[in-house]
Amino acid sequence: MKNTIMTRNPLKTIISAVMATLEKKRYKVWFVVLTGFFIATYVLIPVWLTPGNSLSFQLSLLKPKDYVMFVILSALTALLLLMQVYLFRSKTRRAGSIGQGGVGIFSAIFGGLLATAACSACIAAIIGFLGAGSVFFVLENQPYIVIIAISLVVISLYLSSRRVLGYCRECDGNSCEV
Repeated sequence: MKNTIMTRNPLKTIISAVMATLEKKRYKVWFVVLTGFFIATYVLIPVWLTPGNSLSFQLSLLKPKDYVMFVILSALTALLLLMQVYLFRSKTRRAGSIGQGGVGIFSAIFGGLLATAACSACIAAIIGFLGAGSVFFVLENQPYIVIIAISLVVISLYLSSRRVLGYCRECDGNSCEV
């Protein structure tokens, strides 16, 4: 979908691209499915990787802010993934325009994994191969790491939104002002 009106507001750009991407019903369904999948994955990974951990115990460890982080990261990751699929399926795609969202998707998934660090045993099981210092660093700075991950996803969403709306010169030859 090409939009001929250029907007300088990044939030409006993202919203317009999200609306264009979710215009078809199948993308809306996939958005809900992917969001649920990412939330479930973020909750279940510590259950699977930590010996003796159960789903009920893991849920008791999580605070409301953890659930909010899971929902935000999951929804943003699902949107970014769907935008990449939308770009891939569009007729005006270019080779370089597809892979540029990979950093945002990776950071969202990694940030979600770090957001599961509700207890030291869980985070030790997830990133224990990096050593005790890394585990303590992540536990101490978890909110900042998740904020950085969300920021990277939002930046990737914005750049993908520009491509979806046809604002990106490198992707499809249209002129763009940044």
